[in-house]
Amino acid sequence: MKGADIPETSIKLLDQMTRFFKQATYYLLIWNNRVVDISPKLLDLLDYPSFAQFPDFFAELIPKEHPKEFLVYHLLFANQEHRENYDLKLEGRHGRVVTIRFSAQQICVDEHQSVGMLIGEDVTYQQKKLEDLSADSSLFTFNPYSIAITDPHGVILKVNPKFLNKTHFEAEEVQGQNIFNIKTLPECSKEELLKDILNHNDYRAEFLSYTREGFQYDEDVYVIPVYKYGELTSLLFIGEDISTKKRLLMNLEQKAYYDDLTGYYRKDIGRSLLHEVCESGDPFGLFFIDYRDFKGINDRCGHHVGDEVLKLGAQFIKNALRTQDILIRWGGDEFIIIVPTLHETRAMDVVANKIREAFIEMEIDDQVYLADIDIGGCYCSSGASASYALEVLKVADANMYMAKQGGLPFYITEFGDGGQSQNSHLEMSIVK
Repeated sequence: MKGADIPETSIKLLDQMTRFFKQATYYLLIWNNRVVDISPKLLDLLDYPSFAQFPDFFAELIPKEHPKEFLVYHLLFANQEHRENYDLKLEGRHGRVVTIRFSAQQICVDEHQSVGMLIGEDVTYQQKKLEDLSADSSLFTFNPYSIAITDPHGVILKVNPKFLNKTHFEAEEVQGQNIFNIKTLPECSKEELLKDILNHNDYRAEFLSYTREGFQYDEDVYVIPVYKYGELTSLLFIGEDISTKKRLLMNLEQKAYYDDLTGYYRKDIGRSLLHEVCESGDPFGLFFIDYRDFKGINDRCGHHVGDEVLKLGAQFIKNALRTQDILIRWGGDEFIIIVPTLHETRAMDVVANKIREAFIEMEIDDQVYLADIDIGGCYCSSGASASYALEVLKVADANMYMAKQGGLPFYITEFGDGGQSQNSHLEMSIVK
């Protein structure tokens, strides 16, 4: 600490108190208007290379163009009370002015000494935004974001034209209404939401917002509490409609994971899922499905019908499966089904029969079609490491060809075993 005239006993008393607070982002200790201690971060913010070059008297930090700031400083310590959220402008070594939101505590050592501890954070950027977005500014009027100014309880005082255009309200309809009636967070009451906002100098969340007609849209909302001399005077809500952006992200996710035509998993995602199932060590089954004479379907009926057959057929297959079963479009008219936690080979027969029974008539453009498929399966009774995933797939693929060539309803073997299981063949053909 600077200041040799500070009593030694008082310094010892303060040392323990300041050791923790000095680690705060921005900290000052003021003794009879003299700065006797400062946090390194605040020293750096004000562009002073060392404490030795820092002004002795706090008044030297008050910007000349902001003389009222010294009055604000005195208010911080009036009545010897703890004060919160006081915004104080300070001038750095090179003339840069910053705004610090301080909490202040006066520490009375004796009646002749005045000791003030200030702990705060830099809110310069927030203050600049508040000044730019004042209700009378052009930026408020023509802002591309929806803006509302409310009282400390959320009652709307003023909104900008973008807010009205987005919500379809008239200005007189929203003024006096609580903003939390039209901007909500799921499972969060108005009281809880307001309390959460006031616990942050900058609050940001994804709200559900409503239009005058009751339509709901997703909105990224930024809320700034506005203080004047420690008193909360208003709340500033800045919102951006992100419904379109969320739909775009969902579409990108859809394209990243799912096949465009059928809506089920793509091959590369399916390959990763197969590796994970193999690594789990749990028993599982794998089916390889191929449409019979699919090229003939395209040649005779056109690619539009072929695409519809694939889409409807994929839905038929999915209807025959459990929720946890994984359907993958492997490519063209080939599909893979991963059936996890399957505890016996006979269960594979049950699944294969369900798939066949699910293939009913397809109605496409007022025409009725029937499709035939070939099914091969491989059962892994004790799982398989990821390195064997390709081998399991090859066995199921080979078994599919065995079913196709032998005119069988399906052909299933256990991985590493020559055994097989088969049932009666269900004749299906494509007709128009």
